[in-house]
Amino acid sequence: MIRSLVELLRPIDRDQRRRQLLFLAAGIAAAFLGFVAVGPVTAERLIAGYGYYYILGLFVLFVGFAWRVARARPTWRRWLCQPGWPAVAIILAAGLAIWSDPLKHKILYDEYVLQGTAAQMHATKEIGTAVRAYDIFGTWVPIDLFLDKRPYFFAFLVSLLHDLTGFRVANMFVLNVALAPVFVGLVYWLAATLTGRRGPATLAMALLATMPLLGQQVTGAGMELHNVTMLALVMALAILYLRAPDDDRLSLLVLGAVLLSQSRYESVIFVVPTALVIVLGWVRIKRVLLPWTALIAPLLLVPYAWHNRVLSAKPALWQLREGETTRFALSYLAGNLRAAGKFFFNTSVELANSWWLSALGAVALVWILIRALRWLRDPARRDLTASELVVLVFGAGIIGNLTMLMFYYWSRLDEVIASRFALPLYFLLALLGARLACDLDSRRLPGTKLAVFGLGAWFFVFGLPAVARRPYTDQNLVMHEVEWTREMVTSRAHSVLLITNSSTIPFVLSRIPTVLIGAARNRGEQIRFHLDEGTFQEAIVAQAIRPVSAQGETGVDPDDLLPPSFHLQTIEQKRFGGRWLRISRIVSIDPPASAEGAAPSVAEPASARRSTELQ
Repeated sequence: MIRSLVELLRPIDRDQRRRQLLFLAAGIAAAFLGFVAVGPVTAERLIAGYGYYYILGLFVLFVGFAWRVARARPTWRRWLCQPGWPAVAIILAAGLAIWSDPLKHKILYDEYVLQGTAAQMHATKEIGTAVRAYDIFGTWVPIDLFLDKRPYFFAFLVSLLHDLTGFRVANMFVLNVALAPVFVGLVYWLAATLTGRRGPATLAMALLATMPLLGQQVTGAGMELHNVTMLALVMALAILYLRAPDDDRLSLLVLGAVLLSQSRYESVIFVVPTALVIVLGWVRIKRVLLPWTALIAPLLLVPYAWHNRVLSAKPALWQLREGETTRFALSYLAGNLRAAGKFFFNTSVELANSWWLSALGAVALVWILIRALRWLRDPARRDLTASELVVLVFGAGIIGNLTMLMFYYWSRLDEVIASRFALPLYFLLALLGARLACDLDSRRLPGTKLAVFGLGAWFFVFGLPAVARRPYTDQNLVMHEVEWTREMVTSRAHSVLLITNSSTIPFVLSRIPTVLIGAARNRGEQIRFHLDEGTFQEAIVAQAIRPVSAQGETGVDPDDLLPPSFHLQTIEQKRFGGRWLRISRIVSIDPPASAEGAAPSVAEPASARRSTELQ
């Protein structure tokens, strides 16, 4: 292939030489702009001010080229008019995933940050998340904003829903629910093109739809489902391109890959498989295609490089645990590998995995490797189909993606919050499992029937009990604390300032003026002024209550203490798991003492200082 590529890259005319030189110049310019010319501070300002228009332009271009490609391929219209039973299967699979868990926030506070970014993109067309905001003469005005570390394509799509319907927190759930049939439909199409049969394609859908992990992402407000849907979409576009390479299909594939890189941090890895597929297309038609979208592709990735540099320059955004100093390290590998093995082959109902899919996928992976070796040794080997090439190339990217995450500090898949990182690999295992079942069927062995029987046994014995546990919702005590606090504040029929011991973002999204306890300690005089002036008719404080003595006596968590000058009256307290949450109102705040008789200040806990700095 390398020899063929070298031959293709030899320019045969002036136009081709000019396009190759332009692509090379764009690559050099992209590297210079992304890593040399623009510093992290400037990059942060550029992303915050102009990132919305960058992602809007990408999306509009993608939709435009998608329409051009679809218009030239009318078979999809016939399928829409007469979808048949596959459409019923897709709807049932999506419905099962939606039914499996309540529509609630799952990953705190990641999902609230994404919602805050979407709200800001909707309101101002800027990228940022508000941590403080106030109602000023009837206008909700954000005061403090920060650029989140997460890519913003998902938040952009949510902001479009806000543009159409007005701001609603529920729009994030609406988007994920809408993505569910799109994702399982793409899984069906990819498996059908890989196997050439409907039975194994339906099996691939069922393997994923019955897995608790998928249902948790479908019913949450995170970006994991969007990321894996974009991955499936780019793979489908790669197959369409390899079947009949042309400028429009190449442009659509390039734009899809750039959008995929803005779906999750590590998804930029899939730019490499996309580039390889593009080269394979050139070799197939014995001609280099370089439309203008491909020429500027390196420049389109510059904002991703800027965002990554901003993240690298701000250790506070890394959210490292105590004792950790870096995001990626060899020391994390052993623990992450043990956790991955425990997660993928866990046979209890405590985790959201599917050991049946893991086992079937592992056998399928070995089977595919054996077939690949046989294919390489065969001098008369056949050409691989477009779907086979794409699954092999992107499958290597998915495995590389998970391998990289094994060096990441927060990738213990047996932890509820980190389990979602396994979704792309499960997607690949479902496709490989469908191919294994099809190959066994072709050898007159009941591969698909055995896989379906095993899936049914696993689902009713292990899957349903795991779904019933609902660890993201029923056992998510922090989420219940946030919801209870919000209900307590919104039940007050007047303007309230909330002083919270958790993140301010969930309450800002509900248009509740909020500050952290760490900030309130140093703002007693200002809070007293606004209460006296009627800016807020009441100030509410949320504090954690925990044991403070060996005899079981309870008291306010030291991190949540306010200075003695704050006089509180308890409104209500409620138990969440092993601790209580107390809601109090501020009765009064003493004025500051004179310089001669000033009492020594209350020592501020380290965690409170960190929280204040983050604000």
